[in-house]
Amino acid sequence: MKTVLAIITAGLIGFGALAFAAKEAPAPANDKCPVSGKAVNAEKTISVGVCCGSCAKKFAKDVKANLAKVDLDNKDGDTVNKACPFSGKINKKTVVVAFCCGNCQGKYKAK
Repeated sequence: MKTVLAIITAGLIGFGALAFAAKEAPAPANDKCPVSGKAVNAEKTISVGVCCGSCAKKFAKDVKANLAKVDLDNKDGDTVNKACPFSGKINKKTVVVAFCCGNCQGKYKAK
């Protein structure tokens, strides 16, 4: 009986660890602030919506240039934009962009 309880307990602990790991925030696509060029602060981020994985990769290749293509038009949403900056399609994926400070981050908040 003790063995069964030990196995069940270990399984629940393992499942809880997996559930916690799955909720981690995605890593930023950049390591330098697109405004200042300084190292980023992982807590100062925005999420940019894109339509697919290809657009996400394209965005991540040149974050600074691609931020200029983003319409900051989604004030209350999960992302700062309503549509993919490349295709104009509905957002299905997000790219996390990090900044060095709140001042730089504030330049890319939806209005």
